[in-house]
Amino acid sequence: MEAVQRQRPRGRPQGSKNKPKPPVFLTLEPPMSPYILQVPSGNDVVASISRFCRERGIALCVLSGSGSVADVTLRQPSPAAPGSTITFHGKFDLLSVSATFLPPPVSNFFTVSLAGPQGQIIGGLVSGPLISAGPVYVVAASLNNPSYHRLPAEEKQENSSKEGKGQSPPVSGGGGGESCHVDGCDVVWTSATLTNPSL
Repeated sequence: MEAVQRQRPRGRPQGSKNKPKPPVFLTLEPPMSPYILQVPSGNDVVASISRFCRERGIALCVLSGSGSVADVTLRQPSPAAPGSTITFHGKFDLLSVSATFLPPPVSNFFTVSLAGPQGQIIGGLVSGPLISAGPVYVVAASLNNPSYHRLPAEEKQENSSKEGKGQSPPVSGGGGGESCHVDGCDVVWTSATLTNPSL
């Protein structure tokens, strides 16, 4: 008798099926998280936000703010002595706010634009307490896991050499007010405000 070689059937056996796989859950942390902060009247706005960041271990970028503040101290622009400040007494409305609260070694800053009771517009880098004269609302976003990069010095030198060829230096000033460049400007005011900072 001859042996008959039976071929093995191809394909999957009848009634078999893939085993169900467990679902995979991915938790992605958003790069930024929104915050709306309320600072009650009579509190230092800068110190309150700084304490909020320190207690929660987060970095914040302030996007906007609204409300009123009183007795604002701003850094004086050049050619004043380094570190000199000027204080404007009275109540001012917040027009714009730009600030960052980052962990060391990055230095933080807090700049404001304010409107006085008689239409004066002042602004600059805050260099003292910024006391709220009513509820102040701040809209900010947290920077989750920010990365720090030190730009190479060669790139900076190359850019400066390009700026020196065929380009005129920026012009500051003009009109009745007093202003200055970004490099040396901390406070921008009108002449009326400068002559009478107690408004």
